[in-house]
Amino acid sequence: MTTAADYEPELVDALNLLIEDERASVEMEVALASGATEYAERETLTRMGAEDISSCETLRAEMESAGLPVTPQINGVVFEVLGAERYDDRLRAFAHHQRIVADRASDLLESNLEGELRAALVGIVDAHQRHIEWANRRADEFAATRLMEFGSRHSSQPQPADSGARLSHAGEARALAPEAAAPEVGEAGGALPDIMPPEESEQSERAEQSEQSMEDESATLTAEALAEVALDGAPEELPAPASAEPPPLDVSAAETAETAETAETAETAETAETA
Repeated sequence: MTTAADYEPELVDALNLLIEDERASVEMEVALASGATEYAERETLTRMGAEDISSCETLRAEMESAGLPVTPQINGVVFEVLGAERYDDRLRAFAHHQRIVADRASDLLESNLEGELRAALVGIVDAHQRHIEWANRRADEFAATRLMEFGSRHSSQPQPADSGARLSHAGEARALAPEAAAPEVGEAGGALPDIMPPEESEQSERAEQSEQSMEDESATLTAEALAEVALDGAPEELPAPASAEPPPLDVSAAETAETAETAETAETAETAETA
């Protein structure tokens, strides 16, 4: 039975690095399967994750049985791979990580490892080779669909070869044709409409609206006054306004003054005749 004394420290470190990489592979496969839009693609990534989980369990079990320390860490490269902007870039980064894990397992196979631990390393190399091929092929397929163009953006319909000639002839015909005489003012239907500038038209509309508003307000007040009269009865009579005519003259006083003046005139005439 192999014990911890049979493993060199460098070999123990290499096994722990391999486990960290395998755990990162599982995290990548879970994330990619969750974001897959096709059923077959999701199934493939799920199967890859199951294979890598089995490899991690085998490595940890064999190391623990030999009394070797097992790291609980996960390789932080998982965040770099899943942080790629485009899906095909994430797939290619995943394939690159799978190649690194396969190379690390191949290097460990050159050591004196035996039993289940060596079988686990062989399984990791074979499985990751399949993962690499699938991820690269799927990345190429996705990139091809992403770059596919559905027709030209600036497509223009081709014109017939003689279209320019027809346009030229049409222009010449319009230039040679006599201009239509404008109807004179005074002819039937010939008077031009009186087009009011926009400013004057707006002012006229506002004036009409104001006048209409005043008429409506006056009609409202009249209706209110009539309603008040109907409710309160006939309005009280207002005092007659003061007449501007002069007051009547006293006829008797005028006649008395005239009689006195006549008598005085007669007496003066009689005195003169006597003298």
